[in-house]
Amino acid sequence: MSSEALKSDSNRIIHIIASLSSPREFQSPLITEADALEVRLDMITEPIGDALHTLRTKFQGPIIITIRSSDEGGAYAGGPDSLWEKIEPHLSNIDMVDLEIRFRDHAQIMKDRNKKVIASCHQNRMPSDNEMKDLIEELHSFGDIVKIAVQPQSNDDLIRLLRITAECPYPIIMSVTGTLFRYARPILCLFGSQYTYCYIDSETSPGQYSIREMQLLAHLLTPGFVDPWFEGRPVRSGDVSGFIERAHAYLKSQ
Repeated sequence: MSSEALKSDSNRIIHIIASLSSPREFQSPLITEADALEVRLDMITEPIGDALHTLRTKFQGPIIITIRSSDEGGAYAGGPDSLWEKIEPHLSNIDMVDLEIRFRDHAQIMKDRNKKVIASCHQNRMPSDNEMKDLIEELHSFGDIVKIAVQPQSNDDLIRLLRITAECPYPIIMSVTGTLFRYARPILCLFGSQYTYCYIDSETSPGQYSIREMQLLAHLLTPGFVDPWFEGRPVRSGDVSGFIERAHAYLKSQ
């Protein structure tokens, strides 16, 4: 199945944001595999005005600008004023802005400029249910979409996270920090997370899958998908030899 066919599949549950950390990645053909793009402005040191404008003319999905603070795993160490100075020149070429709680005062002006706000929080721990409930409400108070990334420490933590995601009354992007439970990234989409973040050339967060890996997972986990190699054949427990190669060959043949 081609990338465009996969993106238009109405049964697909996993939607992909490609996180871009350099202007070079703006030129990658892999951006067509994504449903949305995130420009990690905190990780980019070069001017991107022209490159972002060109990207806007080529990419039809949402484009997000993110300036992640160093306290939440990013490279930005400045304050609210300089954050606005970095974002404002690019507003005409983007659709959404990711704002952490400390930058929430910028949310209304973003909305006044017809930009959606992803209200985000990233923690290297697993909060309690009550803490998560309060955090969701706080983020929803200034954001159109709630985004939370936390770090489960056990299977019980992960089960709680899945339940919290499924029960969230607001649009939400739920993810995990770290590598221990990285497999939860696509699974959380099956429980209501609107997107999962991936990389093209290099990770922007530990534990991310590449966009090629996630596109394959999105296909395999789409309801109704059956690997044609297994049709009519007995499946031997534990025998998955060659499955990835067959799946890639199947994607290319469609």
